Amino acid sequence: MDISRLRKSSMNKDRQRLMESIVFFSQKGKIRNPSRMMIYKLLAEMDFRHFEVTGLPITNLEYEAWPWGPVPARFHKEITKGKDTFLPKDFEEALTIQNTVFENEAGKRFSGFKFIALRKPNLRIFSPRQQEIMEEVAEIYKNATATEASLGSHEPGKPWTITVARNGQGAIIDMIDVVELREPLTKEMAQEMIREKRAFTYNYGE
Repeated sequence: MDISRLRKSSMNKDRQRLMESIVFFSQKGKIRNPSRMMIYKLLAEMDFRHFEVTGLPITNLEYEAWPWGPVPARFHKEITKGKDTFLPKDFEEALTIQNTVFENEAGKRFSGFKFIALRKPNLRIFSPRQQEIMEEVAEIYKNATATEASLGSHEPGKPWTITVARNGQGAIIDMIDVVELREPLTKEMAQEMIREKRAFTYNYGE
């Protein structure tokens, strides 16, 4: 029996998109430093950008405004214990985590973790628009350090900045309230789309 295929089939679509997004960004040559915090920033950026044009995120993760940027708090808790990082069992066929040493802009070296893809991402689970946004985000942050990405998330008008100004650090980033939609879509329409998507995911695992 193909265990990896069985595990993948048991995932709902949001979970699959989360895993495949990390695989995508962790491919060799895609992002210079796919550290844990960098991956968080990439996931948030692609979700915010997709929400701008559709009223829905790609992964359906919920982000909190932590001091260094948007963090998917529940996922962080799932993969973190103390100072260590662990992969969920259902991610192990696609990814591994490696201890590594990073160097910041000042030349200071520090230890950390980086994600490494064990295979190519399954992009069929993403729409063409989602894939386009993922490529855009990867190109923007290809050679950025986590510090540079963090500074980017702190720019005026960004979801993290707006949330912190309104509710303080640690608050949940409510995309409906802080992400400006590029296309005509009312707040009520966006809320209804999210409710329907979450209900469908809960009932049918899609």
